[in-house]
Amino acid sequence: MNAEVYVWLPPQYGRPAYRHRRFPVVELLPGYPGSAKAWFGALGAHEQLLPLMRDGRVAPFILVAPRTNLLAGVDTGCANVPGQVNADSWLSVDVPRMVLDNFRAQPAPSGWAVAGYSAGAHCAVKLAVAHPDRYRAAVSLSGYNDPIGERNSLAAQSPALRARNNPYLLLRKAAEPPRIALYVSGESGDGYQAGAALQAVAKAPTTVHVVFLPRSAGGHTMALWRPQVPDVFRWLTLQMGQNRARGEDGSLAGAGAAPLGGTGNGAAGTTPRSLSSAGSTRAALASGTSSRAAAGRRR
Repeated sequence: MNAEVYVWLPPQYGRPAYRHRRFPVVELLPGYPGSAKAWFGALGAHEQLLPLMRDGRVAPFILVAPRTNLLAGVDTGCANVPGQVNADSWLSVDVPRMVLDNFRAQPAPSGWAVAGYSAGAHCAVKLAVAHPDRYRAAVSLSGYNDPIGERNSLAAQSPALRARNNPYLLLRKAAEPPRIALYVSGESGDGYQAGAALQAVAKAPTTVHVVFLPRSAGGHTMALWRPQVPDVFRWLTLQMGQNRARGEDGSLAGAGAAPLGGTGNGAAGTTPRSLSSAGSTRAALASGTSSRAAAGRRR
């Protein structure tokens, strides 16, 4: 079987001046149950980030949104569950391999981050803590640490699975603190305490940035998460060493660069190996596929 992977290319990607440039990548994970398109739909991430990337205020990231609902009626918890699904490997091995094979993407871990909201937030932090060789940073919007936070999660089926997929426990027990940066935001009782717990056990070079949101900010909804997108990507720009991002005209952020006109984010195609820019629009997505069956075979 195949699962969809949506790839949005930054405005600089197709410019002649950037034809030899490799770009940093952020994997975007939805909540449960959620669509791979959610970050481009209700959150409008690409629409919010386009002007910021054009004038250099945010680095020109490739945005990658893979399918996370790999089994019907159950949350995989982004975990490798023997005999059922290898969701961790799908997200942290198979999807990055597809992107690196088909796009000018920077290598891991320095060029890769992962971000999510709700159940996707839990997954993002878990993936980064478990695989610092694959990700440099992770963003959690209203997430949780213990997989039991989503009662339909396969990762909550047993104490052993819960422990193996709890980023707080993984971070606390790590023989060597991972070189990762975490951004955790949430309201009291919905994400904030999870971030504070991670911050309490983090040791250098691990860093944890916790943002407290008041109850009036929007609740566990897109209304809370959508306005955070620009701040999250400004933080990612700094944490991933992209703080000297240049706009389309080559000027540095903060140097008076103005947004440029024109279309163009990326290519649209049916598979990542047969891309075409013909007819693409400013908000076009390059949709690709990668094998879920392969994910089940890999570690």
